[in-house]
Amino acid sequence: MALGGRILRRVARIAPSTPALVERFPPPQAPWTPEYTATHHAFLEAALDDANLVARFAEMKALPDGYGVGLDERVVEYPWLVSRLSGGRVLDAGSVLNHAHILDRVLPGIESLSIITLQPEAESFPERGVDYQYGDIRELPFADDSFEAVVCLSTLEHVGMDNSVYGAEGARAGDPRHAARRALEELERVSAPGGRLLISVPFGRREDHGWFRQFDADDLADLLSASRFAAAEIEIFKYSAAGWQRAGARDAASCRYRDYHHDTTPVADLAAAARAVACVAIGT
Repeated sequence: MALGGRILRRVARIAPSTPALVERFPPPQAPWTPEYTATHHAFLEAALDDANLVARFAEMKALPDGYGVGLDERVVEYPWLVSRLSGGRVLDAGSVLNHAHILDRVLPGIESLSIITLQPEAESFPERGVDYQYGDIRELPFADDSFEAVVCLSTLEHVGMDNSVYGAEGARAGDPRHAARRALEELERVSAPGGRLLISVPFGRREDHGWFRQFDADDLADLLSASRFAAAEIEIFKYSAAGWQRAGARDAASCRYRDYHHDTTPVADLAAAARAVACVAIGT
């Protein structure tokens, strides 16, 4: 049974109804501040514990008005992931699940979790049974068919780019698109038959920020051309001053990424990072 279904039943007993998230969490005025981090953390806890909201992601319904104003793409990536994540052995390629409040909501519904990332992070949770490995996801240290679910959120855009900000050595790849395709091939190699590969990338106009790149429709198609599987479920979420909402690829095609780390100039829509994200579920 899908983890999303298990969570829906569990949280329905805990919090059958809650005030609207937009009322409980006014948008922070600037990203990546202590206020922003606290709001982001609390918002995600509430979102992932809201059975009705997770059901909206599972059923591909419109998101609530004002959802996630001023918050980054994680507020759509995590609920989307939880609504589609199957139990069993799970690999997190990129360490996006390595947060206590996320693990609290993922670990109870799966058999095991392995995390692979370039370098050890400031906080880790081996005492909770999480297995940590370190290395390049283009050369995964796992046997074929090792995992029922492979998660790779907001990571493939960094493959082949300048990862010195993450403590990694080595020059940028000559062709980052080829590097991302190679990573996808490895992620599929370790995915067990009948499992799922769940990935996301920032989406909109093609942009090269040095340490990552934003995918346009052609980049996404190029990435998925490396897949061994014919069918992929692609969902686009777009950010505006009114919050996050589902969108078509054409509607999100002109979205620009707000790279706050390189330009702290305030923006009217309060975007924290990506203004659109593509979430892709590949059945293996």
